[in-house]
Amino acid sequence: MKQTISIIAALFLFTFAGIAQDDAKANEVLKKASEKMEGYKTLKIKFGVTITTPDEDPISQKGVIKIKGDKYHLDITDQEVFCDGVNITTYLKEDNECYKSKVEDQEEDMMSPEELLTIWEKGYKKKYDGEQEYAGEQCHVIFLYPTNPKESKFHTVKLLINKNSNEVVYVYLKGKDGTNMKYKLVEMERDVEMPDQIFEFDPAQHPGVECFDE
Repeated sequence: MKQTISIIAALFLFTFAGIAQDDAKANEVLKKASEKMEGYKTLKIKFGVTITTPDEDPISQKGVIKIKGDKYHLDITDQEVFCDGVNITTYLKEDNECYKSKVEDQEEDMMSPEELLTIWEKGYKKKYDGEQEYAGEQCHVIFLYPTNPKESKFHTVKLLINKNSNEVVYVYLKGKDGTNMKYKLVEMERDVEMPDQIFEFDPAQHPGVECFDE
């Protein structure tokens, strides 16, 4: 059960590793992507994710994440993750259980969804690798290799950034232990109205729920 939490919640919370040199084209593309993201007050993203490991069958799920600054609400097949900027609550739907922790207590190699969508902005080396057609549109291909590989769970990150929208549409994370994560940003809605209450877990909406502090 706890393993499920760590695998799925990690969809938006890992850092990565590798060795490379920055190049001018990669920096140019990523600068535009950063500027585009900084212009949004909120984001609602529909996505699909596939996780493969050496010893288990692939896990494929679809979900929706809503982001507002440092707050987010992640809803996937078997669980929801609520973050109000201070607290993180993971709710397991089938078990009717929730696990609570503080944002400040998260491990240093974790990042928020907002940070993940601009992970290249600090601590990463970049390499531009041409263009690739994806979902019928041309995309820039960029590889990221963080500067501290010994402390990272992943050795390579591949990004596809849509040439027209300057937004990330695909991320492929390759793990040192053979765990790989691929996710596709299927649809993105920008500047959607989002009340702060949606980022807070409400036990009253889940009668009989058991909650545990981590």
